[in-house]
Amino acid sequence: MPFTSALVAEQVGDLDWKVVEPLTYQGNTDEFVVPAGSETDFASVPGAFQWLIPRSGRYTKAAVLHDFLWRHIEEVGISRSDADGIFRRVMLELDVTFLRRWMMWAAVRIVSLSKSRFHDHPSDIWRLVLLVLVPGALVLAGGAVVFLFLLGFYLLELIAAGVLWLLRRTGAIRARTKPVKRPKVRWTA
Repeated sequence: MPFTSALVAEQVGDLDWKVVEPLTYQGNTDEFVVPAGSETDFASVPGAFQWLIPRSGRYTKAAVLHDFLWRHIEEVGISRSDADGIFRRVMLELDVTFLRRWMMWAAVRIVSLSKSRFHDHPSDIWRLVLLVLVPGALVLAGGAVVFLFLLGFYLLELIAAGVLWLLRRTGAIRARTKPVKRPKVRWTA
């Protein structure tokens, strides 16, 4: 494994964590050490997408390393696009699935490009468009199928309620009620 140490972190806020012991990653030519005391939020996934990509998972070490590289970009001496590329490569080494890995990379590249006003490796834009459109279309298609099933279920419930109301109104069926004993509430001091 490219990481030569375990990730040890403690929670310091609702979504914020602090690295307790140094996390070391040995790349092809460079070694990166996330020092103890570094802060991270693991994967910076907006709440609306956490059903698809949780804040932690197989990619957590890669996210901690990426957070460190981004927060110390000047000290480390690499560009954001390089940090994003390292993030993607480390996720590959951690056996993160293909689509999840590329979607997470696309998310951080979009932010990188926007921060640099599209000057930090703009040749990635075509990949981003492809990655946003294809999975986006799949998510929308899946959402449409779920919506149709929910709409069908709602219509069935509406029809069943209407039939029951009509049968009760005409006297064809009578609503059975079961006597209910009301609980006694006692206030104690």
